[in-house]
Amino acid sequence: MNLKIKALLTACLLLMTLTFVTGCAEELNPYEVNDAESYNVSVKYDANGGIFTTNTSVIVDSYNVSNMNTNSEGKAEIALLSPDDTRRGNDAFAAVNNGYFLAGWYTERTEQADGTYTYSGLWDFESDRLAVDAGETHTSAEPVVTLYAAWVPLFEIEFYALDSGEYLDTFTFNPITSGDLELPAWDEETGAIDMNDFPERSGYTYNGAYYDAEGAEPVDTATLTHTGEIDYATGTARDETMKLYVEWTEGEWYHIYNVEQFLDNASVNGNYVIHADLDFAGEIWPTSLMYGNFGGTIEGNGHTFSNIEVIQTNNSKVNAGLFGNLTETANISGLTLDNVTFTIQAGTRVVGTSFGLLAGTISESTVFTDVQILNSTLQIDSGCYFGTDDYVIGLLCGMGNSAALDYSGITCVAVGDNAASVQITVNGNDVSVEFITA
Repeated sequence: MNLKIKALLTACLLLMTLTFVTGCAEELNPYEVNDAESYNVSVKYDANGGIFTTNTSVIVDSYNVSNMNTNSEGKAEIALLSPDDTRRGNDAFAAVNNGYFLAGWYTERTEQADGTYTYSGLWDFESDRLAVDAGETHTSAEPVVTLYAAWVPLFEIEFYALDSGEYLDTFTFNPITSGDLELPAWDEETGAIDMNDFPERSGYTYNGAYYDAEGAEPVDTATLTHTGEIDYATGTARDETMKLYVEWTEGEWYHIYNVEQFLDNASVNGNYVIHADLDFAGEIWPTSLMYGNFGGTIEGNGHTFSNIEVIQTNNSKVNAGLFGNLTETANISGLTLDNVTFTIQAGTRVVGTSFGLLAGTISESTVFTDVQILNSTLQIDSGCYFGTDDYVIGLLCGMGNSAALDYSGITCVAVGDNAASVQITVNGNDVSVEFITA
């Protein structure tokens, strides 16, 4: 095929005043040069409101059909190339139009009363052929055919909160190049939810999506197919904008399958759904929980946290335990704590403090359901500094709701170099310490 790509022919090149300087004295415009070289069958590509990546609005391909094979009707059949065809090499150009996607190239364009266009004659670059009578006279300045880019607005999904109707965000995409939208899904590696292209909502976790504002039509598939359609016959689209209503659960929620996930996502505001027994042997319990005000949720689902070691060494913290404080919003259910050790280490200033194996303090409103503590130990090192009686130590908690749980699975012992000099008395939850001197 004899093809000359005039990719730099912009709209201004259509003006006949632009000249092309040859090695001869005569000055010819580009079309005259094409005609002189028999590249006189032209095809025009009109970006039609868009622009090519060369910053031009029009490109023109010119062909020399004089040496082409002809069919039984004496016509040369030309296989056109789309502007972005990789066979053009460095002369391939994509057409773009901000906020739109390209539905195709069409031979006919009809303007509507509202200023928009409809199209016909979608060109199939794989199978369609441009038939040209090789015996006719053509000029490169007069395209045999003009192909118009048909632009369709990008498809949109508008997200709204199901509970309030609040607008959240809009996801915009090209339905030709983008597939179905994946719904948020729990990531078993991180324990957090992967929102994919769904919006996030501060202070909430995704719980589901619905097609309707009443929440009666749930999206029950892993991927979502946009309801819009492209009408390729007319180069237009229907229902480009789709509304989706998202259901949320208050708080930051994580689904936990292993110890690493729990430690990586440890937060005083976290909410955790536990899917496996977790063995913390050799792991460092998060200081954010040990000293923090935990107000989240742990849904244990009958699983066990085992072999947890917590060591109190920070003299700037006055409340400590497995949790610093369990606040009025804390909710722990279906969880067994087995072989938990909380050590008040040598050097700790036990002054103005509240310590307990489970928490420094527990709010009266903290909720426990089916929670057990087994085989666990509160250890008090003989090297601690007890400056005054201004401290509280408890098996379960220093202060607060000590009746919330059965603490019979917790024992309190003295450790350290002078453990024999420490006399520990346990009265219910309360722990008192005396030092025996010879």
